[in-house]
Amino acid sequence: MKQILGLLRFVLAEFGTLAMFYLLLYTVGLKGAIAGSVVFVIIDGVRRYVYRAGFPKLYILTSVLTFVFGGIDLTAATPFMIKYEAVITSLIIGASFAYGMRGARPMLMEIAERQIGQSLPDRADIRAFFKMLTGLWAAYFVARAIAYFWIGEALPIERAMQIRPFIGTGSLLVMMALSFQGRRLFALIQRLGWLPAVPA
Repeated sequence: MKQILGLLRFVLAEFGTLAMFYLLLYTVGLKGAIAGSVVFVIIDGVRRYVYRAGFPKLYILTSVLTFVFGGIDLTAATPFMIKYEAVITSLIIGASFAYGMRGARPMLMEIAERQIGQSLPDRADIRAFFKMLTGLWAAYFVARAIAYFWIGEALPIERAMQIRPFIGTGSLLVMMALSFQGRRLFALIQRLGWLPAVPA
């Protein structure tokens, strides 16, 4: 139960705007999903500011992209950016994860510390593990962008919008479930000898 709540908090904190978009897509349609997501960005931004809830980097990125692409589609007679929005968003998020591999503290290490509310030990093996995990997320979003592009080119937009949420949501849940097995993953990678040795 604790892991499920942690997973939900992670989704809302990092991908709240995208979650809102797909929820509205199935209930009120494409235009309503775009409009609702833009409104959500504004309201949630005000809430975070008032309650000092913070603005995680991924949340800011997905919210800005939703606002920009959604605004373009709302002013167009026929939504067209939505076909490429998920591709561009996935590539940018993937690039953010790739960039987040740099430095002393990889992006997912910072996210994990926010989730548990404390700092992780500053050890070479732990940093290397989170660097690998951050790289895995970067590769996932690039693969997701390629899949979205192919679907968008091969299918009509209405059909693509029906299929994309299943692929995107399903694969995202798998990635998050995998990431929440951090201790087991760490132990496995350590046994494989892929992490730097640390003094006992």
